[in-house]
Amino acid sequence: MKKMKLLIVDDEPALCKVLADRLHVLYGITPEVCHSGEDALGKVRENVYDVVILDIEMPGMDGMETLKRLKEISPKTQVVMFTGHGSEERYILSDTLGAFNYVDKIDGLSKLAPMIEGAYHLRKALEDVYTDVALNEYSRRN
Repeated sequence: MKKMKLLIVDDEPALCKVLADRLHVLYGITPEVCHSGEDALGKVRENVYDVVILDIEMPGMDGMETLKRLKEISPKTQVVMFTGHGSEERYILSDTLGAFNYVDKIDGLSKLAPMIEGAYHLRKALEDVYTDVALNEYSRRN
């Protein structure tokens, strides 16, 4: 797998470290980490990420509001919601706001890792589609 740009957003620093370490072992990447929705939006404005792992329950701006704003800034970035406070209502809302998928923290890395891979492949496919559309539009005009 080509090196993905990954951002982990969770208000629990210990969990972020464990996730970052495991993802480094699995994929050979060093994810960036932040601990609030506000910081995540700042990072997304400055960098291009393929995938964001986003917690829902955070002080200040929660994950749902962060997701909504993140997709406005970077629509092709894929977001996997990762929460210990799951519900059907939150799942539906995250889907409506454009999340790639939703994983309960109880399921841990065993379900999160395949979601990250799927999100990454979708991100790259979208990039290819947008490139093809732009090239086709350019060649039609010239």
